[in-house]
This record gives sequence, structure tokens and C-alpha cells, in this order.
Amino acid sequence: MTPSIRAFLPTDADAVAELWRAAFPNDPARNEPSAMIERKVARDPDLFWVAEANGIVVGVLMAGWDGVRGWLYHLAVADSHRRQGIATALVERAVNELKHLGCTKVNLQVRETNAGVIALYERLGWTEDRTMSLGRQLH
Repeated sequence: MTPSIRAFLPTDADAVAELWRAAFPNDPARNEPSAMIERKVARDPDLFWVAEANGIVVGVLMAGWDGVRGWLYHLAVADSHRRQGIATALVERAVNELKHLGCTKVNLQVRETNAGVIALYERLGWTEDRTMSLGRQLH
């Protein structure tokens, strides 16, 4: 069965958290899945999607838009469902939703060691912006 892309529902929280823990085992503590879900749902739940196959969450993606740029965050697809177009469908859903909101540029960050994900985004038409990403821990 082809997975469907739909809006995140509160009942998806445990499955999404489990998927993120599997996909991002070395994420920093600030990216604790349950806390990220709680913050996202409180802020802008309309930019949060899951891919579902046979009643099981097999993919997830969050997006954000600040009125200047859109962002994609934490794309993950279950190992058992990779190479089936799920990541592409999630990304395209997010890009279309952001475009509908008036967004004209979407950014994302990928760890430079993650060659497989970089290749995926390049196949989808993304290119490297020659910029440096800076960050600051707030706690």
C-alpha cells in the first residue's frame, strides 16, 4: 500500500518520537523528540506531517516559516519504508504548503557527513548555499 501524507495528529506523538529516536540516535538533548513535538504543536501545528502506511507512521517532517524563509526540520523515514518515495512526498508536501503561505525560499540543514540525505535533496533540486550556519545555545 502506498503511504498517505497527512497532518500530524496528537495520537501520532509516540510513533513520531520513536521514529526520530531511531533516525537520529545522536541528536543533542535539545532535540528530545517528545519535547520537540510539544513545542511544534503549541507553535504551528499546521506545518507538521506524517506518512502513514497500513495505520503505521512510517515518515515524518516538520516545517517552519517566519515570513522571510521557510525551513524543513527532522525528515525521517522508517528503515523498512525507505526508497519508496516517502521522503520525496513529505518534502514536496511541505514545499507546496510553504509556497501557498507566500514563502519564496526554503532552507534546511543537513549534517555534512550524511551523504545519503544530501544526495536525496540534490535529486529533488536542492543546491548548496555557500553560507556558514551559526548557532547559539540558549540553555
